[in-house]
Amino acid sequence: MFVCGYHFPASEGNKIEFSKVVEKVITSVGDLSKYNTVELTGETKEGVKLHTLSAEKGTFLFAAFVDYYNKSDIAGEYKMVFYTNKYQISEISKAVDGGKTADICKKLDDMNLYRVKVA
Repeated sequence: MFVCGYHFPASEGNKIEFSKVVEKVITSVGDLSKYNTVELTGETKEGVKLHTLSAEKGTFLFAAFVDYYNKSDIAGEYKMVFYTNKYQISEISKAVDGGKTADICKKLDDMNLYRVKVA
């Protein structure tokens, strides 16, 4: 099974503990101190920009999107976030970040397209 782009053995089933995913993401992303912002832009499938969101530094949401951005092979300053990734990141963030990311995660649960940019 793949969660947030990381492979977990089939022997672990479909319910991977969030702590295992968080550990893999944090280990992979490394030093987050060199990143100051994670900007997400939401848009319709027609390309109409709906909103710009910022992930709070120090949250799993922030780390996961930095990790996603760095691992992505999509060219350009903004990288499209695939539906599966945004839903997985949102669900884990809701559980581990508490209320810090609740408003952003609620938006990520929609069917709109999102692009991420880190700096």
